[in-house]
Amino acid sequence: MTHVLGAYRPGASPLHRLPAWSKVATLIVWSAVTLLVRDPITSGGLAVAALMLLVSVLPAAGPTFKGLGMIVIVAAMASAYQVWRGDYVAAIDLGVDLIGLFALSLAITGSTPMSDMLDLATAAARPLRRVLPPAITGLMFAIMLRAIPEIAGIMRQSRDAARARGIRRGPTAFMIPTATRTVGFALDLGAALHARGIGDDAASDAPRGRPMRIAAKDPNG
Repeated sequence: MTHVLGAYRPGASPLHRLPAWSKVATLIVWSAVTLLVRDPITSGGLAVAALMLLVSVLPAAGPTFKGLGMIVIVAAMASAYQVWRGDYVAAIDLGVDLIGLFALSLAITGSTPMSDMLDLATAAARPLRRVLPPAITGLMFAIMLRAIPEIAGIMRQSRDAARARGIRRGPTAFMIPTATRTVGFALDLGAALHARGIGDDAASDAPRGRPMRIAAKDPNG
């Protein structure tokens, strides 16, 4: 079974029961607070709360720990720069802010079905329907969500193939095959959209107010 960082996992946690718009609004407000408040204690409390929310949605352990490990490294580097400048308070505040926001983002994506996020993106685009039809916005968002797990799978397969050939060092061993296969995936996706008549006239073909959907690969299967 394949697990992807931030992939939706069904559950009954309080975060699962909230509507998508409220979770996105919470993320926006939370981000604003972390940017405006320069207090390590407050930032630390928010980070702990975000981590608790992440644990409550029961994310896939492997990808989550790897993702948190990477953000901890980034946070440590950013904090080290602030220490070098002599601002120790900012160093702590920045580090825990990055970890907290990352954890909250994972908690929200892990507790929100892709269809709900797609509907939210389409609804948010309705005020701009004279410039960009909501159906097109929904389609773009669906393609993005579809591409993320696909490209992650391509990278994993290319890395495993390189290791099977005895090549364990050097990024080009798997980056070049990954880039080639990603281009192929994009071409296949474009051909599939074209075959379904989704192009410049997609907006006129789609029912008004309803997003066009493309088949989304289940990141857990």
